Order: sequence, then structure tokens, then C-alpha cells
Amino acid sequence: MKHKPLKRREFLQLSVFYGAGIALAACTPRVPDLSEGQTDKLRSLTILYTNDEHGWMERTEQCGGAAGMLAQWRSQAGYTRDGPFLVLSGGDMWTGPALSTWFKGESMVAVMNAMGYQAAAIGNHDFDFGVEVLKQRAAQANFPMLSANIREKATGKTPDFLHSYVIQEINGLKVGLIGLTTKETPEDTNPANVAEFDFLPYKSTLREAGQMVKVDGAELIVLLGHLCSGEMRSLTSVASELGIPILCAGHCHEEIIEQDGAETLVESGSFFHNFVRIAVLFDTGLNRLVDVDAVLLDNPSEAGDNSLDGIVQSWHDRVDPELWQVIGILGKKIDSETMEMAKLLTTSWLEAYPSAKIAFFSPRYVQSLPIGDVSEASILSMLPTDNVLVDTKLTGAQLLEIIKKRHPSVGGLSEINGKYTLSGGNPLDLQASYHVLIPDSLYEGENKYDIKRYDPNGTYTGLDWRSPVVSWVKKLNTSDQTRLESYLSP
Repeated sequence: MKHKPLKRREFLQLSVFYGAGIALAACTPRVPDLSEGQTDKLRSLTILYTNDEHGWMERTEQCGGAAGMLAQWRSQAGYTRDGPFLVLSGGDMWTGPALSTWFKGESMVAVMNAMGYQAAAIGNHDFDFGVEVLKQRAAQANFPMLSANIREKATGKTPDFLHSYVIQEINGLKVGLIGLTTKETPEDTNPANVAEFDFLPYKSTLREAGQMVKVDGAELIVLLGHLCSGEMRSLTSVASELGIPILCAGHCHEEIIEQDGAETLVESGSFFHNFVRIAVLFDTGLNRLVDVDAVLLDNPSEAGDNSLDGIVQSWHDRVDPELWQVIGILGKKIDSETMEMAKLLTTSWLEAYPSAKIAFFSPRYVQSLPIGDVSEASILSMLPTDNVLVDTKLTGAQLLEIIKKRHPSVGGLSEINGKYTLSGGNPLDLQASYHVLIPDSLYEGENKYDIKRYDPNGTYTGLDWRSPVVSWVKKLNTSDQTRLESYLSP
């Protein structure tokens, strides 16, 4: 069967009735014609799934945030905390806007507790504030955090703050939940944060966890994978072998409802913009799935749950008020991979640390800066991960190798027709050594940028990568007449 992801507004609902695909329009699965006495073995369950929430708890012009999401669950699925519902996350829960990043995810965990989440896979960005912080978030969460393929290098065991799998009983049905985390984690967070862990292959880990959860009594098994859809599709043969019919993906922020034989694959997108509703009917007498109905639904920017709005506001009120004060005016959105973003970051860094003449960063660690008022909160949201700037010593040849191989955003160096020139006008000397300023996530990321191979003795400057940006924007004293973008032209 050819894989064809469904577009979000098609809202095509897929079902499986003893292996045959049947389209359904209702939220609750249809009960098939059964002989008398069989219906008491049927168990219904509705799964509400989100992934890559990234701390977007506040309402925006585009979506309703956490309070809107809870309201949508109630209106679109009849959600109640004590009903036959299973609320799940695919990971990357808290690195993002200032209201979450300021508290290193504690505020987002409180919001997810209030929403009734019952389990979450661990994503790469859930390590962004370090292992000790992740342990604190796991202890604060009213739900288990899952990853079967993260193991301690020292012991070979699953870390004690995580679970390979759990079994939860919903409406008389024992549901096994298995978590997987992307093997890209050492490259997609600061590698120092996960240095004590191994990230094992998916298939062998899934097979081991799937066999164990069945032995422990799970009837229905759901895979929560902080993996892109392509990697999840590669696991469908193992899932089919183990009798895992529902695979929930994440990491790549895709919007997917897809069926491949008896497997249903879903992913909700990101940032609380959408959620997936999966209505399930299971026959405990025959120990088989009867019906699956999956649909992707919006979280529009509408009024939401009042109590949850109050919780979000209470965290907002706890933030230092200075964080929300306007420090600049921006007349156009600046995306992470643009020359304007490169100039905003590297100009401020090099001014704060003049010993370096060149600076670069990876856009994948940077978010866009929206149009309008700029505050310290805006900068915190734009640079949500913790990084310290490192002064490295690289030759011109080494620098060019990194630029051509990894394509970072660069400041202090320009390229015209293949020739590289320093800001002062001198050509880049391939034999000469230069002080190059970079975030420590890149310096520690040996498997990706190999910078430690060139300079194992980089100097940690003590400069948080956000503080020079804040100082530089304040110094510009921008206004409606002279906006920030006017200082960022190439």
C-alpha cells in the first residue's frame, strides 16, 4: 500500500474492522452486529494525542493554547477526567516560549497535569535544561515519562526517572504504552546533557519492550515514538509482529493520519495547533481490536477553559515583570535561517566578545522573532535552549570545511563568488588561525560539527548567548520610525 499522508483539513477518518478499512463519521466507534452476550466484552476508549507541544500554553492569534485545547477535547470528544480517555504526548514538551523556558518547563508540566495527561514519550528537547532538571520535571509530572531505548552507559539500565513502558487500565481495558526517543538526541540537544546515556536501535528495543508488556498483561498496545513518520513506518513490521496497532509519531512536526494494513500512524503537528482523536473499540473476549477511528482536529484561537487560563496566568504573574518590558520594535518577522537573524545574533556576540572576529550558530537551535514589540521574553523564546558562548581557535581551512559541510549561519565573514572575506575587508587566509565564537551546544556536538577535534581547548566565555542580543537591541533604541530590521540588512 502506498503511504499517503492525509492533509489536515481533509479530516478523513480511518477505521479498521477486523482488518477491513471502513470510514466512520462519528466520534465513538460503531459497535458491529454481534450475537447476544458478546457486547459485554467490548471496551471503548478515546485517545487524545499531541506531540511537540514546546511550551505553547498561551493563546495566540493562530491557536487556543492549552486552555483552548482542553475546551476542544471536551467539545470534540466529550472529554472528562474520569471517563474512558487516554491523554498522551509524543514528547518535546517544554522548550519554547518564554513562559515555559523561563521556568525550565515547570510551568508546562503544571499545565499538562491540569489537562490530565497520562503518559508522555521523552523527546530530544526534553533534555535541553539538563538531566537534573528533567528528573525534577519527571517527579513533578502526574504522568510517567517513557523511553525504552534510553539506557545508562554505566549500568545498561533504563534511567530511574523514566519507564520503558507502562500499563494503564482504562474502562476495563489494559493498555500498554511503550516509548521511544530519537537516536538524534545527542545532536538535537546539547550533547553534554545526554553524555551518560546510550540511545539504542529502535527495532530491537521495541521488540524487547513489546514482548515484556504483553507478558505483563497488556491487551492493547500503543507506541509513543518521538520519531519522524519515516522512522515510525520502518517499525510497522515489528509492530505488526507484536500486535501493536497504533503508532503515535513526533519530532518532525508533521500532521498525519495514515493507515498501512492493520497499523494506524498519527502525528498532530506541533505547538498545540492540533490534536489527534483516536476512538478505539476492543473485544476483550477475543483479545482483538475491533475498530479504530482517527481524526486530526484544530485548536482554533477561541475562548478556552477558564480554570486552565487561570493557571497559565498565574505562571505569567510569577515571571520577573522586566521580562515583558519592550526593548525594541520590529516591523517584519525574522526567520531563523535568514541573513537578518545571522546578523542579529552574531553582531551582538562579537561586540560583547571582541577577541573573536567570526561567529556562527546552527539555525536549528533558533526560533523565529515575530513582528511587533520585542522584549527580553521575545529573545528568550527565540533562543529557548541554554547555551554559553565558546571561543574556539580554527584555521581558515577548518572554518571553510565546517561551513561547506554543515551550513551554519555565519557572522564576521562574507562570501561572494566563492571567495570569503572578513568584515574588515581582508580575504580569509586558509592557513591563518581565527578566534571563532560559537554556542557550546555546537562545541560539545562532536558527532555533528567536529569542532573539538580542531580545538579541544576552547575557552568558555561565561556569556549566555541571549544576554548580548538583549543588550544590543536595547542600545539601538529602535522606534516606529527606525525599526530593528533597518539595522539587520545584509
